[in-house]
Amino acid sequence: MKTNIRRKQTKRLHLRTTGGMGIALEGNIDLDALPDELARDVHIKLTPRKLSYVVRRKSATFMPGQQEYEITLFTGAKGDPKRYAFTDQQADPELLDLLDELTSIIIAEKVRARKAAKEPPHHKKEDPPTQLQPSQAESISSLETSEWRDATPSPGYPPTNASPTS
Repeated sequence: MKTNIRRKQTKRLHLRTTGGMGIALEGNIDLDALPDELARDVHIKLTPRKLSYVVRRKSATFMPGQQEYEITLFTGAKGDPKRYAFTDQQADPELLDLLDELTSIIIAEKVRARKAAKEPPHHKKEDPPTQLQPSQAESISSLETSEWRDATPSPGYPPTNASPTS
């Protein structure tokens, strides 16, 4: 059974993470598509009130390699966007665990999309057979085939030093 989403609850979110070596990752998550337990966690931990609190928390001085998060929640009947930006130093470990889980879902979806975009070789459409124009067909049929029957092999074929393979 899916989690009931009230009118003011988040329907979807956009997550963008940057940090470490400058690597950025972003993606959209439809909360209706999440497993029930994870959707409940998102509805409980990623509320506008809780994220506003995280954003207001003081952060220690800038640290090289710190992770930065930008979450846009789309809430209400119209899907009004609300954006929150914070660093990993501002978030508690429980929130970071949830963001890691959402990040892994985004990565898995990107991998699935990339694999789906690659068409396997056995599914590629083959080129249609070449259609000959009437003039080409006439010239091919008028070829003398006797010169092909009388052809002799080139000198040195088959090689005289060839031994049968066993």
